[in-house]
Amino acid sequence: MTTTHAVTDGPVIAIASQALGEIEVPSADAIRFCEPIPGFAGCTDYALVPHVKSDGSPNESVMWLQALEAPFHAFIVTDPWAIVGDYAPEIPDSEAQQLQLRSFEDARVLVILTVPRDGSVSVNLRAPIVFNIVERLAKQVVLISDQYSTRHTLG
Repeated sequence: MTTTHAVTDGPVIAIASQALGEIEVPSADAIRFCEPIPGFAGCTDYALVPHVKSDGSPNESVMWLQALEAPFHAFIVTDPWAIVGDYAPEIPDSEAQQLQLRSFEDARVLVILTVPRDGSVSVNLRAPIVFNIVERLAKQVVLISDQYSTRHTLG
């Protein structure tokens, strides 16, 4: 039986993930988005879940950004510097303030991978997700510069 909502049982949140099936996430791993990701207005709570390879080991470069609220969608995310070594997103001060970032060391940046059926994988370098790892806050930030694409193809 599939549940249609998250159930908090002590320090663990049980989720019926669309992508990962039935999973449990420690409630301490919850991340609150300052603003919903565009297209997902009802969801502000997520968690980063490691991607597990077929041999059972974690894939260190790829994770799932799993919604903790219905409809329990998930995004595949990765480190942008693994793809573009000189990636240099300029995060506006207003966005850093909203995220309560006090130092660069408190920030983590990930980008969303798109994996279409035809196999031409791309990443959104124009709108990275910026995390304040200390405050457990996040936001998808649309960069002002058009230097980066929303569909940077991996090759």
